[in-house]
Amino acid sequence: MGAVSGLEPLPRELADLHEEERDILMKVADVLRRIEFGTVVLTVQDGKVVQIEMAEKFRLR
Repeated sequence: MGAVSGLEPLPRELADLHEEERDILMKVADVLRRIEFGTVVLTVQDGKVVQIEMAEKFRLR
């Protein structure tokens, strides 16, 4: 991987990730952008993320 035209190069920690790991991080980042209050739970099995859960809370008062 590396830099996309016009963008800064990826930090080494991100560049060294496998494609599957980058995809998971992108999904988690997407959830974090959409949720205002709540929880995000990652379920890990055999060292790999197998499920991402999001529970959003809404304040009524």
